[in-house]
Amino acid sequence: MDIREITSKIMDEIDQATKNVDEDQLIKVFATLHNANRLFFHANGRSLMTIKYYAQRLMHQGYRVFIVNDVATPAIKEGDALVLVSACGEEANLITAAKTVKEIGSIKLVVVTADENSTLGKMADVLVKINVPVPGSEEDKSIQPIGAQFEQAVLYIMDVGLSHYTMARLGITLEGSQNPLHANLQ
Repeated sequence: MDIREITSKIMDEIDQATKNVDEDQLIKVFATLHNANRLFFHANGRSLMTIKYYAQRLMHQGYRVFIVNDVATPAIKEGDALVLVSACGEEANLITAAKTVKEIGSIKLVVVTADENSTLGKMADVLVKINVPVPGSEEDKSIQPIGAQFEQAVLYIMDVGLSHYTMARLGITLEGSQNPLHANLQ
Protein backbone atom coordinates (compact mmCIF):
# COMPACT_ATOMS: atom_id res chain seq x y z
CA MET A 1 0.00 0.00 0.00
CA ASP A 2 1.39 3.43 -0.89
CA ILE A 3 1.02 6.59 1.20
CA ARG A 4 -2.04 7.83 -0.73
CA GLU A 5 -3.79 4.48 -0.22
CA ILE A 6 -2.97 4.51 3.49
CA THR A 7 -4.22 8.07 3.81
CA SER A 8 -7.42 7.23 1.97
CA LYS A 9 -8.04 4.22 4.23
CA ILE A 10 -7.45 6.36 7.33
CA MET A 11 -9.89 9.01 6.07
CA ASP A 12 -12.47 6.26 5.49
CA GLU A 13 -11.98 5.10 9.09
CA ILE A 14 -12.45 8.64 10.39
CA ASP A 15 -15.56 9.07 8.23
CA GLN A 16 -17.06 5.86 9.61
CA ALA A 17 -16.19 6.82 13.18
CA THR A 18 -17.75 10.28 12.97
CA LYS A 19 -20.86 9.79 10.88
CA ASN A 20 -22.92 8.04 13.55
CA VAL A 21 -22.12 10.21 16.56
CA ASP A 22 -25.35 11.27 18.26
CA GLU A 23 -26.05 14.88 17.19
CA ASP A 24 -28.37 15.44 20.15
CA GLN A 25 -25.55 14.54 22.55
CA LEU A 26 -23.24 17.01 20.81
CA ILE A 27 -25.84 19.75 21.21
CA LYS A 28 -26.04 18.82 24.92
CA VAL A 29 -22.25 19.20 25.11
CA PHE A 30 -22.55 22.69 23.63
CA ALA A 31 -25.32 23.65 26.06
CA THR A 32 -23.47 22.19 29.04
CA LEU A 33 -20.21 23.96 28.25
CA HIS A 34 -21.89 27.20 27.23
CA ASN A 35 -23.76 27.37 30.55
CA ALA A 36 -20.79 26.49 32.77
CA ASN A 37 -18.78 29.13 34.62
CA ARG A 38 -15.43 27.64 33.62
CA LEU A 39 -14.35 24.64 31.55
CA PHE A 40 -11.80 22.05 32.61
CA PHE A 41 -10.32 19.43 30.26
CA HIS A 42 -8.56 16.22 31.26
CA ALA A 43 -7.21 13.20 29.39
CA ASN A 44 -4.04 11.17 29.07
CA GLY A 45 -1.42 10.88 26.34
CA ARG A 46 -2.45 11.73 22.79
CA SER A 47 -6.09 12.11 23.85
CA LEU A 48 -4.97 15.05 25.98
CA MET A 49 -3.21 16.64 23.02
CA THR A 50 -6.33 16.13 20.92
CA ILE A 51 -8.74 17.72 23.40
CA LYS A 52 -6.35 20.66 23.86
CA TYR A 53 -7.24 21.66 20.28
CA TYR A 54 -10.87 22.02 21.32
CA ALA A 55 -10.04 23.75 24.62
CA GLN A 56 -7.94 26.32 22.79
CA ARG A 57 -10.68 26.88 20.21
CA LEU A 58 -13.16 27.57 23.02
CA MET A 59 -10.69 29.96 24.67
CA HIS A 60 -10.46 31.85 21.36
CA GLN A 61 -14.25 32.11 21.45
CA GLY A 62 -14.19 33.72 24.89
CA TYR A 63 -14.69 30.74 27.22
CA ARG A 64 -12.60 30.37 30.38
CA VAL A 65 -10.77 27.07 29.89
CA PHE A 66 -8.21 25.15 31.91
CA ILE A 67 -6.23 21.96 31.33
CA VAL A 68 -6.04 19.75 34.41
CA ASN A 69 -2.45 19.50 35.73
CA ASP A 70 -1.27 22.73 34.05
CA VAL A 71 0.49 24.98 36.57
CA ALA A 72 -2.08 27.79 36.28
CA THR A 73 -5.19 25.59 36.65
CA PRO A 74 -7.31 26.61 39.66
CA ALA A 75 -9.52 24.38 41.77
CA ILE A 76 -12.73 23.28 40.09
CA LYS A 77 -15.90 24.56 41.77
CA GLU A 78 -19.66 24.30 41.61
CA GLY A 79 -21.00 25.67 38.33
CA ASP A 80 -17.97 24.53 36.32
CA ALA A 81 -17.79 21.66 33.81
CA LEU A 82 -15.19 18.93 33.39
CA VAL A 83 -14.58 17.24 30.02
CA LEU A 84 -12.86 13.86 30.24
CA VAL A 85 -11.60 12.06 27.12
CA SER A 86 -10.84 8.36 27.37
CA ALA A 87 -11.19 5.69 24.71
CA CYS A 88 -11.63 2.85 27.23
CA GLY A 89 -13.16 4.94 30.02
CA GLU A 90 -11.17 3.12 32.68
CA GLU A 91 -8.04 5.22 33.44
CA ALA A 92 -7.65 5.50 37.22
CA ASN A 93 -6.65 9.18 37.29
CA LEU A 94 -9.66 10.19 35.19
CA ILE A 95 -12.01 8.12 37.35
CA THR A 96 -10.55 9.87 40.41
CA ALA A 97 -11.21 13.26 38.80
CA ALA A 98 -14.79 12.23 37.99
CA LYS A 99 -15.35 11.07 41.57
CA THR A 100 -13.96 14.38 42.86
CA VAL A 101 -16.43 16.46 40.85
CA LYS A 102 -19.30 14.20 41.92
CA GLU A 103 -18.28 14.73 45.59
CA ILE A 104 -18.10 18.51 45.14
CA GLY A 105 -21.48 18.50 43.40
CA SER A 106 -23.05 20.84 40.85
CA ILE A 107 -20.24 20.29 38.33
CA LYS A 108 -21.26 18.89 34.95
CA LEU A 109 -19.23 15.91 33.76
CA VAL A 110 -18.85 15.47 29.98
CA VAL A 111 -17.24 12.20 28.92
CA VAL A 112 -15.98 11.43 25.42
CA THR A 113 -15.31 7.70 25.05
CA ALA A 114 -15.47 4.65 22.81
CA ASP A 115 -17.08 2.61 25.60
CA GLU A 116 -20.34 4.03 26.89
CA ASN A 117 -20.58 1.17 29.45
CA SER A 118 -17.21 2.00 31.00
CA THR A 119 -16.81 3.41 34.50
CA LEU A 120 -16.50 6.95 33.11
CA GLY A 121 -19.35 6.42 30.65
CA LYS A 122 -21.67 5.49 33.49
CA MET A 123 -20.61 8.54 35.54
CA ALA A 124 -21.20 11.07 32.75
CA ASP A 125 -23.85 13.76 32.84
CA VAL A 126 -23.33 14.12 29.08
CA LEU A 127 -21.79 11.29 27.07
CA VAL A 128 -20.28 11.46 23.60
CA LYS A 129 -19.84 7.95 22.21
CA ILE A 130 -17.19 7.83 19.50
CA ASN A 131 -18.08 4.95 17.22
CA VAL A 132 -14.79 3.06 17.15
CA PRO A 133 -13.74 -0.14 18.88
CA VAL A 134 -11.87 0.33 22.13
CA PRO A 135 -8.22 0.60 21.04
CA GLY A 136 -6.36 -2.69 21.42
CA SER A 137 -9.55 -4.76 21.73
CA GLU A 138 -10.22 -7.77 19.49
CA GLU A 139 -12.66 -5.64 17.48
CA ASP A 140 -10.00 -3.02 16.73
CA LYS A 141 -9.13 -3.58 13.06
CA SER A 142 -7.79 -0.09 12.34
CA ILE A 143 -4.68 0.21 10.18
CA GLN A 144 -3.61 3.06 12.46
CA PRO A 145 -1.42 2.78 15.56
CA ILE A 146 -3.31 1.94 18.74
CA GLY A 147 -5.76 4.68 19.71
CA ALA A 148 -5.18 6.91 16.68
CA GLN A 149 -8.61 6.20 15.18
CA PHE A 150 -10.30 7.31 18.43
CA GLU A 151 -8.12 10.40 18.82
CA GLN A 152 -8.67 11.55 15.25
CA ALA A 153 -12.43 11.05 15.58
CA VAL A 154 -12.33 13.16 18.77
CA LEU A 155 -10.41 15.85 16.87
CA TYR A 156 -12.92 15.94 14.03
CA ILE A 157 -16.05 15.74 16.18
CA MET A 158 -15.04 18.04 19.03
CA ASP A 159 -12.56 20.51 17.56
CA VAL A 160 -13.79 20.77 14.01
CA GLY A 161 -17.48 19.87 14.15
CA LEU A 162 -18.48 21.17 17.56
CA SER A 163 -16.34 24.33 17.28
CA HIS A 164 -18.02 25.29 14.02
CA TYR A 165 -21.42 24.63 15.61
CA THR A 166 -20.42 26.81 18.59
CA MET A 167 -19.19 29.58 16.29
CA ALA A 168 -22.47 29.51 14.37
CA ARG A 169 -24.48 29.67 17.61
CA LEU A 170 -22.39 32.61 18.85
CA GLY A 171 -22.44 34.44 15.50
CA ILE A 172 -18.67 34.13 15.02
CA THR A 173 -17.53 34.13 11.40
CA LEU A 174 -14.21 33.26 9.79
CA GLU A 175 -14.31 36.23 7.44
CA GLY A 176 -11.61 38.86 7.79
CA SER A 177 -11.71 39.38 11.54
CA GLN A 178 -8.74 39.09 13.80
CA ASN A 179 -9.45 37.33 17.05
CA PRO A 180 -8.27 39.44 20.01
CA LEU A 181 -7.88 36.25 22.10
CA HIS A 182 -5.57 34.51 19.62
CA ALA A 183 -1.94 34.19 20.79
CA ASN A 184 0.24 37.12 19.80
CA LEU A 185 3.55 36.21 21.46
CA GLN A 186 4.62 33.64 18.89
